[in-house]
Amino acid sequence: MTVIRRKLFLTVMLVSGILSAGPEWSAAHESGGAAPVVERGVIDPGVVEPGAAPTVLITGSNRGIGLAFARHYATLGWRVIATCRNPAQADDLKAIAAEYPNVVIERLDITDHAAVDAMAERYSYMTIDVLLNNAALLGNRSEQAFGQLDYDLFRRIIEVNILGTMKMTEAFTPHVTASAQKKIITLGSAAGSIQMINPPPDFYAYRASKVALHLLMKNVALQLADQGVLVALINPGLVDTRGFAKLGPDDPVPDDFKEVVRLLRSGALQLSTPEDAVDQMVTLIDNLTPEQTGIFLNADGQVLPW
Repeated sequence: MTVIRRKLFLTVMLVSGILSAGPEWSAAHESGGAAPVVERGVIDPGVVEPGAAPTVLITGSNRGIGLAFARHYATLGWRVIATCRNPAQADDLKAIAAEYPNVVIERLDITDHAAVDAMAERYSYMTIDVLLNNAALLGNRSEQAFGQLDYDLFRRIIEVNILGTMKMTEAFTPHVTASAQKKIITLGSAAGSIQMINPPPDFYAYRASKVALHLLMKNVALQLADQGVLVALINPGLVDTRGFAKLGPDDPVPDDFKEVVRLLRSGALQLSTPEDAVDQMVTLIDNLTPEQTGIFLNADGQVLPW
């Protein structure tokens, strides 16, 4: 593989969602056991008052970037509503919730629109300063190659990355609009930039889903501009959300990521940690301006092409 082709491959493989989406998107729904998992609103409406801590709602909080966002906002004293599909398996997230009483975990599949509506209704009394659309589904690279497309997988990716994210945005916009900060943040991907696409072509479904998501968030930005809502679409950059840098020489590596791990071990590739990426993105979110709403931004604030 040439240097150019490697760079292009890594750009696709390591942008937002590629390494943070994964097998947690199974068909099973599980309860959270003894963890602080809730099926009804648990934050006293009486605390929602001027001067109260702001609130962030994060999807896909069980690992990677979503988990780092949950930890970051928890340490700042924000009220954190952290969602994931399988809280019983989200040990790291449960540990954060056990340490910080300002964190609650909600079991939520964003493709279950009735469940999204029910959750929005349960929190109807609460303003949400930052809605953080982080959850995404990548899917296997081999099943998204031209001539070998798995159309069932293609549909699932659309359900999660496009429809699920859009449903979350629509359902919780009233909560955001009523808040002090009024921010909707969606993690986009350079893999969904038409102008930046180069060979080798791959991840057909994932790329298409991100292109559509970018367009939808641009529309949402225009839709909500008069209400003062800031809509940011952020590419996190190259982030090691699966912990590949920590793998030992004998640890198993998924076939789709063997090239990534080889480059990491050779020193040819450097990835930021989820924590460092989140620190950078939170700085951008905190300082977001009306001029940046509806713009595709890199984590450092640089404008990226559509």
